[in-house]
Amino acid sequence: DYQIATGALARRVGAVSVDRAAAYDQRWSDHAAVVADYEV
Repeated sequence: DYQIATGALARRVGAVSVDRAAAYDQRWSDHAAVVADYEV
C-alpha cells in the first residue's frame, strides 16, 4: 500500500514494484504490496 521514507532514503530507491494479480478476479484483496529496493 505505502512506503514512507525520509528524503535522504527516498533518493536511494533503486526499484519499486507493486505485487498484485493482473486480473481483478484473481486478487485476494483490494490492497497490494509495494516493494521498494533501497540502495544503502
